[in-house]
Amino acid sequence: MSSNDGSSKFEIRVLESNQFAQWDEFVRLSPQGTLFHTTLWLNALEAPFRLFGVFRGKVLCGGFAAGLLGRRGAGAPYPSITPYLGILYAPSDGKYVTRISHEKEVAGTVAACLKREFDRISFRFPPEIVDVQPFIWEEFQVGLRYTYRVSLQDLAAVWGNMDATRRNRLGSAEKQGLIVKVGVDFSEVMRLSERSFERQGLAATIRPVAQRVEARLRPVNQCMGFLACDRDDEPLGAVWIVWDEKRAYYLIGGYEHSEKSNKAVSLAMWRAIQFTANDLHLPEFDFEGSMIPAVERFFRKFGGTLLPTYTIKYRRVGLGYRIARKLYRMANERD
Repeated sequence: MSSNDGSSKFEIRVLESNQFAQWDEFVRLSPQGTLFHTTLWLNALEAPFRLFGVFRGKVLCGGFAAGLLGRRGAGAPYPSITPYLGILYAPSDGKYVTRISHEKEVAGTVAACLKREFDRISFRFPPEIVDVQPFIWEEFQVGLRYTYRVSLQDLAAVWGNMDATRRNRLGSAEKQGLIVKVGVDFSEVMRLSERSFERQGLAATIRPVAQRVEARLRPVNQCMGFLACDRDDEPLGAVWIVWDEKRAYYLIGGYEHSEKSNKAVSLAMWRAIQFTANDLHLPEFDFEGSMIPAVERFFRKFGGTLLPTYTIKYRRVGLGYRIARKLYRMANERD
């Protein structure tokens, strides 16, 4: 498939499997690229996907990673563990105005293509995507979510920037003899995660796909589990992270119902952050975000920077509704 609307200097092509290595290198170099955009991750999900390359001649200058959801639907497969997906741009060292103009044109070309290819579209972009105007102009609905990221250039500064109650909990956990095991069996992480869901009266459904992903990432050293236990070696809390060349991402966690559980999860998370800095030598840790107040508060107290992340949605509707909406928008613009 190839697409060009005649007015754009770009051509969009669906990438074939023999181009996946080129795509993965593009993801690695792209400022917006994440592990979740790679074919390693998308293949691990074992869900159908499509990669759109935006070319100027033979040069790949942009792209879009999309899971195929049902009939003519596009989005992130298993969004609870695929937090970011969608559009990427090639790196640029040109002037800001040149770069932003280029990215708008790429995004506009992609947005128009997506509308031709799909009837239902839903994505969450990583924080590096700050301009969604081209999608708004193509009548996508834009939403807002948040994540926290911790800069790991100086772990002493990370400790100092934490909320005082978080530091106290971590100190108390260590005094009570809690320890964190690194590289634990993934089944223990999933057991505690499912326990957490059960206490909230929710069904835990991610185990099959999470196991598939873990089985793909472990051999290439791109995931790790952390298990906090008490003096009697009783598991209390767990954290599981994944990473790429840019940062680590917290994805799965859980805890037992115990007065020590909050301290245990905090300690496991702190060990994961230390591991990211000291062992992986990565500059950032991404909490991946949550709109649940209690979870957001837990992340916030680690002292990270709050960053917005944009979502886009589109659903094809009838001609009459589109005309009415356009007339309404034109009337508001006149006001």
